[in-house]
Amino acid sequence: MKSTFSQSLEAISRQRSFACLSLKFGSLFSGLAIILYSIFALAHCFLSFGKLPAEFNTSDFNIVFAYSVVAGLTFTHAFTLFLSALLLVGVIREKLPLIRPWIVWTSIQVCLSVIMFVLWSTMSLVTHEGSGSLLLYVVDFLVLMVRFYMLMIVASFYKQVEESGGETERLKTVNLENWYTA
Repeated sequence: MKSTFSQSLEAISRQRSFACLSLKFGSLFSGLAIILYSIFALAHCFLSFGKLPAEFNTSDFNIVFAYSVVAGLTFTHAFTLFLSALLLVGVIREKLPLIRPWIVWTSIQVCLSVIMFVLWSTMSLVTHEGSGSLLLYVVDFLVLMVRFYMLMIVASFYKQVEESGGETERLKTVNLENWYTA
């Protein structure tokens, strides 16, 4: 039974290249960029744990909420780091099962980021909060677009490898005994 995962990728527009480079290079670049970002984000999360109150009181909602948010972000960034490492191995070896979890996880992250961006911008407009700078919205939107572009590149590489039928697998079965060696 064939998986329906490849049909779900049809909703993502296909790219033919990463700027003027190959999709494989773009996928590797995406994985490395996300790994670097995750490492810095994990360091920031660990620093945030140090700034939280040392006495954990379950009756104070604000402390429990702060610990929950930092723990959730730490788990998210650690899981993203792990899946990005799997992505790099999958791209280098052209193994589709190693690329697929990163695509699913990043799709979930991008969807949640869009929802949070819309809610955040709408709530700040409704409450007429003057602390929100336009620069924050622009930077957040640009980061969101870069993440979506990375997702499109990796999904396009996934479809390209899937359609080529695993070219590296076919090359491994070539009979080398008939080849001329010097």
